[in-house]
Parts: sequence; structure tokens; C-alpha cells
Amino acid sequence: MTDQPMRFETIEQVEKYLESIPKFGLTGSGAANFNLDRMIRFCSRLGNPQDRFPCIHVAGTNGKGTVCQMLAAVYQTAGYRTGLYTSPHLLDVKERFRINAEEIDDSSLLAFFRENDALIAEEKLTYFELTTVIAFWYFSREKVDIAILETGLGGRLDATNVVNPLVSVITSIGMDHADILGDSIEKIAAEKAGIIKPGKPFVIGNLKKKAREVICRIAAEKGAECLEADTARPVVEDDTFQFEGTGRYKGVRFHSSAEGRKRIDAINAAMTMMATERACERLMVKPEAITEGIERLNSLFPRHAHFERLLPDVEWYFDGAHNAESVEILIDELLSRAPAHEWTVVLSFMSDKLTGEVASLWNRFPRILYYVQDRERAAREEQMKRHFPEGEQITDLKEVFSREQELSKSELVIFSGSFYFYEKIRRWMGTMSA
Repeated sequence: MTDQPMRFETIEQVEKYLESIPKFGLTGSGAANFNLDRMIRFCSRLGNPQDRFPCIHVAGTNGKGTVCQMLAAVYQTAGYRTGLYTSPHLLDVKERFRINAEEIDDSSLLAFFRENDALIAEEKLTYFELTTVIAFWYFSREKVDIAILETGLGGRLDATNVVNPLVSVITSIGMDHADILGDSIEKIAAEKAGIIKPGKPFVIGNLKKKAREVICRIAAEKGAECLEADTARPVVEDDTFQFEGTGRYKGVRFHSSAEGRKRIDAINAAMTMMATERACERLMVKPEAITEGIERLNSLFPRHAHFERLLPDVEWYFDGAHNAESVEILIDELLSRAPAHEWTVVLSFMSDKLTGEVASLWNRFPRILYYVQDRERAAREEQMKRHFPEGEQITDLKEVFSREQELSKSELVIFSGSFYFYEKIRRWMGTMSA
């Protein structure tokens, strides 16, 4: 490593450096590096911290963030010191690195950069690669009992895929990032199946037939046991979820309002339960920890951007649904609460997510407002107008909120289109610390 002056004396310098690195959310594939060579080399020079703790590795188009949080809640409830690495962050990069639901502190984040300044300068990792390395380093340094790791994009060449997990999970497979992962469900399935490790069990959610066939074939080639969430036989009645399948957790029940996502969260909980069961040889978890952990989910992780209520006294919600499958689930929930004409829909998209299919789902709502984000990847005004010809462009939600005739506190409002819209909404509403 070359000698150079210390660049990181304060957390502000760290934050400034991180802001200077191109991010996929801002610029797209140009901010990514689909090659594991740099990750392998960097981790090796750090002493391979990713090998110093057991982990569960989670990939998928939809549901992976929720499954990661569920797993983290269960293991924390069971008494284990639990690391959780997820992306993207909603408000602050420190959200990506949690131990027992608490974000990394400034002093620990600064310590990583001070200890590894020269190596960081030499290797020049992408934003996601660097945050992944920070997670490995932090979880190793803090001696977690287990870490739950969410992939960023795909699986096979994802920066997280240098781990050897106890169990892998593939929640769902859709046509997200087809320009990068492949132009068919089969190609995308093969990329996500890259997290399956030889001889290690893995769990799958409700997959389309073609995706399931590809994944099962790859699993068979690797001698990996495949467990399907449906075999847990999740049953939902009102706010009660119960699993009637076989195994250690047969009959487990929990209560959850699961606003906006009961149908999908039954499968998410089933995957959580099955992954936990397969890891029991290393980390025993009692059935009651499954129940209590999932019931504590919203208190441990109040900011999740999945049909999240933004204020306690009004029915304004945020949901990061950004592909046809997740948008359809969200709209089903909205229409179960009130007819389309009673909702105000406020949308903002990344350009690659705003498709004709997604727009047609939203266009059943007569009142649509749209906002153009200041990101290179964001959908521009012309694209928004083309897809939402009856919609109204807005430039400042503060102004909209302040006009009672435009958006009253008694109105039903859904903000959606992109997880990257969440921070803007919170800043506009003045509830960054809510």
C-alpha cells in the first residue's frame, strides 16, 4: 500500500467521501462492478472478516428486505447478537449496518475508514462493494453470533456473494434489472441461483414455474437441498398467521396487522421459519422466538417503506413498490380500503422502473401527482407525462401539503414508485426523526 496523508479524521470526512462515490440508485449500472475479483482481494487483505461469523444470505426481486428483517428479529429475540446488512438505506447510510436493530455508531464507522484508508484508496471499490466490506468488518469486529445479509442486485456476481452461509434464501424472481441480469426469467433465475452453495440448504418463496425449474436444476447440480415456503402451509385468518406444515415449527402462530402485505408476508414468514429451522444445528431457536420476533418486527424496524404509515393521525402511506408484481399487491391493498377515486397517488420513479405495465396499473386512479427526482437514473418529465397523461407534475410537496384544498389531512394518500423517494418525502414532511 502507498503512503499518503490520513484522509479520515472526522465522520464528516467519511460522509463526504461516501457521497462522492457513484451510486447505483443515482447513476445506474455505471456505478456497479459485476465482478467479484476486487471483493475477494479486498476481503483477503482484511483477513477475510466474512468468514468469522455464521450467516444467512438472502436474494430475490421482492420480499428480501422483509425476510432479512424478520430473520434478524427472530434471532435477536432468541438471544443471539444479530448483525443485519440491507440496502438501499432510506435516510442514512448507517441504516445498512445494524446489530440487534441498532445502527452502527459514528465512531465505529470512522474507525473502519481510519484503519483502512490506504487500502480504500488503492482498491477503489464501488459504493455497494465498500458498504458490504464495512458490514463484514463491523460484524466480525463486534463478534456477532449470526449475520443476515441481503444481496444488492442479482446473486452470482453480487458483492455479498463471497460468504459461505448456513442457509440461502431466494424470495422471488421477477424481471427487475433485465438489462443487467438477463432478458428472461430463466436468465435472471440463474443469476440469483448463484448464491446457492454446494451441499448447503436453501429456501425459495413462490416462484414462477420457469424460474423454479432453473433453480432446482442448479441446486441439484450443487447437491443443495431445496425447501419451498409453501410446504410450511401458511394460513392467514384476520390478523393471525399459522403454519400447519411439518417440522420443528409446525403449529407456530403469530399476530400481525401486516398492513398492506398480509398475502406476501405469510410467505415471507414461512421462508423465515424454514431458514431458521435449517440453521438450528448451529443456532437453536425455540418456536416462541419465531412468534415473538415476527410480532416485534415493526417496533424493531419502524422504517421499512412497505405500506409504512407516515404519520399517526392521518392515512398517508409510503410503499417502495417499483415493479409490476409489487405494485399489483400494493394496489390490491389500496382498493380493499377505499375505491380508486378516494386515493391521491403521488409517484416518483427511476427511469428503468417506469414501464407501460406499471403505469397501466396506476392509471386506474384518477388523481395522480408525479415528481421528478434529481438523480441521473430518475424518470424525466417527458417520460412521466407520456405514461401519466392525466397526471399533474409537482415540484414541491410542502406547497401541496399547505394547500388544504389540494391535500387535506383527511385524505387517503399513497406515495410510491421508488425507495429513493422516501428520503425526499420525509424531508418534505419534516419528520426525519419521527
